[in-house]
Amino acid sequence: MSPNRPHDLVHNLLLPTLLFASLGGMTWAVRGCSGFGAVNGCLFAGVTWGTAWWFIAREPGRRQSRRYNSGWIILALAVGIGMSGARGWMQWPSFFDGRLMIDYRAGKFVPISRTYGFIWLFIAGMPWAGLGACMLAWCGSQRPFPAWLWAVRLGCGLGAMFFASFLFYHFPQVFLPLYGTLKAQYADLHANPSLRRLFGDNRSAIQHLGLYLGFLLFEVGRRDWKNVKLIVTVGVLNGLGWALCQNWKWADRVWPDGHFNFWRCWESSGGISIGIAYGVAYYLANRPMAEPEMAAQGVSKPNLERLGAYLGLLLGLGLSIRNGLKGWFNIYVGNEDYWSGVLWIIIGPLMLVCLVAILYRILRRPLPKAFQGDVFPHAYRLVWLMLIVQNVIAQLITGPWSSWSEVAFSIYYLLLFFISAVILYHYHFLKTHSALAAQHASLAQA
Repeated sequence: MSPNRPHDLVHNLLLPTLLFASLGGMTWAVRGCSGFGAVNGCLFAGVTWGTAWWFIAREPGRRQSRRYNSGWIILALAVGIGMSGARGWMQWPSFFDGRLMIDYRAGKFVPISRTYGFIWLFIAGMPWAGLGACMLAWCGSQRPFPAWLWAVRLGCGLGAMFFASFLFYHFPQVFLPLYGTLKAQYADLHANPSLRRLFGDNRSAIQHLGLYLGFLLFEVGRRDWKNVKLIVTVGVLNGLGWALCQNWKWADRVWPDGHFNFWRCWESSGGISIGIAYGVAYYLANRPMAEPEMAAQGVSKPNLERLGAYLGLLLGLGLSIRNGLKGWFNIYVGNEDYWSGVLWIIIGPLMLVCLVAILYRILRRPLPKAFQGDVFPHAYRLVWLMLIVQNVIAQLITGPWSSWSEVAFSIYYLLLFFISAVILYHYHFLKTHSALAAQHASLAQA
């Protein structure tokens, strides 16, 4: 083993994986709490991962050694993981109990093999994390990317999604569990509400899987093997992680007298799984490049980089604050719909004002195209802004401390905050001292 090998593993694999897993454990647990859920909850997690990835990947100067370092990564992961939340998974956990629910309220079900639970959580887990990886990969193109090629890339994803829909509707026996014996019930979804929801969840999962595979096949066609490695690693590892977690349906058997929130434990472990997948992908696809690859990488446009980072933070944190406050009002005051409207009236215009201010600053004080300094001199402040805001929101919507299960999650979030903060400070320390060392070396040569 070379002397640099342990350092490489620690700073390119172990610490990024621990960071993303810690952030995922908190944000994905919040994803299912009051005020969030669905797209809003996934966006909450996506902007957090995106900001952390961007911060540890970038270097304080024009020259960047890692391929995936763009400021647009924040927006890419916020949108990519956020859009994955536009579907559910509530119909699959019962598979691990050997039940396919036909009408949950009436207690009607038929026996089914637990294998179906593993299969469908794997199918769901791949694009749930993988669509964010697809958009992250778009932020690291090595060669100029013309508009017509963007159209082809998007067309591949959308075309595969429509093809997946075609297959779903024309071969229902493949995608609907026990279709052969339940064909009559599947034909009358109104009378079998749980089957109706299962039909919708399976259809959405297959459509998202098609979108993910279409984007992946485009990268295979271009022979961009780093993009392929990034997208495949995230998708496959999270598919396996979610299947192994089994929605925590095993918890009732392991702790039959337990009185804690099993469902939020599943949510948190699902976020840890996504974080591990991104951490491993960071190591495999985003280690420092060799000189020939760096030369082929091209030069980013500093003002576009600033715009991408600030848009991602504005969208992600703005919506997270609004949804977090909505959740707090729902828990402690009530009438969530009323407060949702009030918060939009306040936060919507504030976000618009911030957008105008961002555009004004970039246009008023643009950086020259050949700018050689640090495009983001306040990057450390931005990542701390993200970390503090998201953790405050997590504490606000965890619930009253009169319940021990809520107290346990509050303490858990504090522990994850501490782990994340220490790792981010460590990377900041490395960046600061490497920049100072480079300045001293430059002065010595002069």
